[in-house]
Amino acid sequence: MTDIESGFRFSRPARIACTVGLTLAIASAGVCAPFGNRAFAASQQTLAELASLTAQVQDAAAAHEEATAKVAELDGQIDDLADEIMHIEQDVIPEQRDRASDAAANLYKMRQSSSNIVSMLFCADSLSDFITQTKYLTAVQDDNVDALNDYEQARTDLNEKLAKISATRDEVAEQEKRAAEALEQVSAARAALQQRAASEDAAEAAAARAAAAEAAKVEQQMSGGSDSASEPQQGSAEGGNSSDDAPSSDGSGSSEGAQQTPAPAPDPDPEPDSGSSSNESGWLSGVASHYGTGDGFMGGVTASGDIVTETSMGVAMLNVPLGTYVEIRYNGRSVIAVVNDRGPYVHGRVIDMQPAVARALGFLSVGVDTVQYRFL
Repeated sequence: MTDIESGFRFSRPARIACTVGLTLAIASAGVCAPFGNRAFAASQQTLAELASLTAQVQDAAAAHEEATAKVAELDGQIDDLADEIMHIEQDVIPEQRDRASDAAANLYKMRQSSSNIVSMLFCADSLSDFITQTKYLTAVQDDNVDALNDYEQARTDLNEKLAKISATRDEVAEQEKRAAEALEQVSAARAALQQRAASEDAAEAAAARAAAAEAAKVEQQMSGGSDSASEPQQGSAEGGNSSDDAPSSDGSGSSEGAQQTPAPAPDPDPEPDSGSSSNESGWLSGVASHYGTGDGFMGGVTASGDIVTETSMGVAMLNVPLGTYVEIRYNGRSVIAVVNDRGPYVHGRVIDMQPAVARALGFLSVGVDTVQYRFL
C-alpha cells in the first residue's frame, strides 16, 4: 500500500464526519431558531402582563380613593342634615305644634261665636270702629291660619330632609360597595402578580415580585382607609334588653335618672354586636320599646347627661357609641334620633325610645314592636 493510497483512505472518513457535522449543525440551527424567538416573545408577554396588572392596581387604587373621599363628603352632609333634623324634631315641631293647636282652638271658637261677632260688628258706634274691629278680627284669623301653615311647613321641611338624608345614606352604601370592589380588584391583581413571580425565570420573577410588593403596599393602604371610612357605619346593636311582652313602663326603662335598674358600666370602646338581618343600605330590624311616659323616667338623666323630656329625641341602645345618629322606620314613618342612653336591659329588645321619638313614629300606644333602623 502506497503513501498516497494510505492518505486517500484516511481523508475520506474525515470528510464524511465533517459533512455529517455541518448537516447536523444546520439542522439544529433551523430547529432551535423558533424556540429562541418564542423565549423572547414569552419574556415580552410577561412584561406586558405585569404592566397590565400594575395598571389594574393603579386604576383600582384611584377608584378606591375617589369612593373613599366621596364617602367622607357624604358623611359630612349626613352629619349636617342630622343636626338640622334633630333641631326641627326637638325644637321647631313641638313649638309649631303647640301654636297650631292653639290656633285651631281659636278658629273653632271664632266659628262657634260667629253670630256674636256679627252682632258686635253691627253694634259698632261708627264706621271707623266697624272697620277697626273688622281688621282686628281678620288679623286674628290670619295669625291663626299662619300658625297652622307654619306647622305644616315645618312638617314638610322635616320630611324633605328625612328623604334627603336617607338618599344620602344609600349613596354612602353604594360608594362603600364601590370601594370594596376596588379593594377586591387590587387583591386579585396582587395574587396574579405573586403567581407570575413564582412561575417565570429569575429576571421576570424579580420584576413580578417587585410589582406584587407594590400592589400589596397599595392594598394595605386601601384596606386601612376602607376600615376607617366604614367604622362610623358599623355598630348594630342586638343588645338585648327588655321583656318581650310589656312596654318600658314596667321598670326596665333605660334612663339612669330613675335609678330603678342599675346599668352595667358600658365599654368605653364597645364592639358592636352582630345585628339582625340587614341589606346593602345598612337597614337592620329589631324589637323596640319606649320609656319616659308614665313610668317614672321623665326628668331622668341619660348616660350622656341629657334630661329625658317630652321633646327628647334620644334612644337607648347597648354597644353603640353615644352620640351616634340612628334612623328609625315604623309603619311608613321615619325619624332621626341620637343614641344618648344605655339600655334596654331586658332580653329581646334593641332600642328604647324616648317620648318624642315614640310620638313621631306613632309608637306611644304600641309599647313594644319590631322596627327598622340603620346608623348614619
